[in-house]
Amino acid sequence: MESIFSHFKNIRRQDIAVVGAGVIGLSTAYAAATQGAGTVNVTLYEAIETGHPDAASTDQSRVFRHLHGPDPKYTVWAKESGQRWDQISKAAGQEILHRLGVLLLLHRSGDPNYVGGHIKPYNNPTEWMSDSLQVLDDQKVNYQRLKAGQLERQFPQFNPDVIEEAVLDQNAGLIEADLATSSLLRLCTKSGVKYQPYSRVTAISADNSSCILELDGGKEIRHEAAVLALNGWTNDLLSLPKGTLTLSEQPMVYLEPPESENLFAQGTMPVFISLGNDCNGFPLHRGVIKVSDDNPYRSIDHPDQRKTMPDAEIARVKELVGGFIPLLRGAKVQRTNMCFYDRSKDGNFILDCWDNNTRIIYGCGMSGRAFKFAPVIGERLARFAITGDRPTDINDLQIR
Repeated sequence: MESIFSHFKNIRRQDIAVVGAGVIGLSTAYAAATQGAGTVNVTLYEAIETGHPDAASTDQSRVFRHLHGPDPKYTVWAKESGQRWDQISKAAGQEILHRLGVLLLLHRSGDPNYVGGHIKPYNNPTEWMSDSLQVLDDQKVNYQRLKAGQLERQFPQFNPDVIEEAVLDQNAGLIEADLATSSLLRLCTKSGVKYQPYSRVTAISADNSSCILELDGGKEIRHEAAVLALNGWTNDLLSLPKGTLTLSEQPMVYLEPPESENLFAQGTMPVFISLGNDCNGFPLHRGVIKVSDDNPYRSIDHPDQRKTMPDAEIARVKELVGGFIPLLRGAKVQRTNMCFYDRSKDGNFILDCWDNNTRIIYGCGMSGRAFKFAPVIGERLARFAITGDRPTDINDLQIR
């Protein structure tokens, strides 16, 4: 497999800091170390440690898919991201991305859950899907369209009385999130990245030639440039304009498999996403079936404000998923987790610089898609910081 981790051109900075050791920060540090032609020193600062329980980049699974709507950018990026995840897996000696397929479900028009948030700003799921599939055709991405009868035969877990049609993104699947971050951390340190856990950055500033990081305790450290990969914690260091990011709790429920466990095994059941009620889930993985609701549950001002999921919310998520997967209605809940999303105004990423000298680069507004695109976003942020030049394909992702 030919590497796509080619060296950056026009390297102008040889001393880079990355703040935040989640999947975006790790991907940025790894790209800077491996694509910096052996000349770039990279220091990775983390307030606690990679994968700590309250981190955003944790848990056992995340969705990876190519079908992202009518904007071709995200399908192009998904193709590149998949290649990068495959090469990261090869370097780590661990399979991180499992290409089990992702099934996107269109509800029948009479269903009250006919139109979900995934298809915004469209009002018609069929039109959204038609335009989205044109992008897959243009990008030569494999998929399969399944009408209700065919869906019932191929995937009998799903209720054909509720689902009108489905599209199987055949080479999409499941990213093992915790394995991804632990593997990236190991690859980073192997590539020369200086990992600094329990090193909380409390302030950042920049001048013409460098940026200054102040650590908890008052110590100041200079670097030629810094990348802030803090997502929902970005406002701790940068005073973003009000309304730039909206944070919300996102409930995740882990179900024990029902008696017909074989129907939920990997290879029998794909990852699934409802385009009607925006619920999604995974086949049986590490003994549980993970399901969640992509809609915002409760708005928060900071990730530290997350609360334990109430019983009523657990029941609501189970009811929504059980509406189109009846066998899960009575499934026993093994555990829950309250994740969070940081959303931009228009739902797109924010990948930008804070100062005119491009000494402080930052990425946020991941909206639950960090793992899908982390290797691509990390490469763009690292290139921006090291060269001082904004990559052309993130011109439209400046702060809005």
